[in-house]
Amino acid sequence: MVLTELTVSGSEAIEVADALNSTTYRILQLISKEHLDVSTIANRLDFSEAYVSEQIRLLEDLKLIAVNYERGKRGIRKVCALAVEKITIVIKP
Repeated sequence: MVLTELTVSGSEAIEVADALNSTTYRILQLISKEHLDVSTIANRLDFSEAYVSEQIRLLEDLKLIAVNYERGKRGIRKVCALAVEKITIVIKP
């Protein structure tokens, strides 16, 4: 299920703002169009799978993406999907 909007403030806003760098933003843009596994994301962005996996874990911890595990040609694939369409950061509550 994709949330329409996530509103964060206080320490949660700081965590989300820290997580949103150019790489994570590009990952979010990619998976907004289609569900992709870590390998495909890494290939499309020209990054290592280890680096993308680390960024995916961060986004998953913040509940910005959802992951599912599916069978692939060579083992289990970690498939990523967008969990939120819009993020609002409240500076002054």
